[in-house]
Amino acid sequence: MPKKPTLRERFGDRCRALRQRAGISQFTMTEYGFSLSHYQKIERGVLDPRLSTVLKIAEVFGVDPSELVDGL
Repeated sequence: MPKKPTLRERFGDRCRALRQRAGISQFTMTEYGFSLSHYQKIERGVLDPRLSTVLKIAEVFGVDPSELVDGL
């Protein structure tokens, strides 16, 4: 039976999809104050981001924070 993705992995997948939809590269996230390795860990589901980080990601992508977390 396949392993169910963790909450962090599902959140990372959501971030990746929204980032790609916004036409932003991972490297461009550094222009918004993220370290490249920190943001990459979020997308890989290795890092559990703080609420302030979730809010900043939503701002960068131009979405409501709920779009990042609803249905995870």
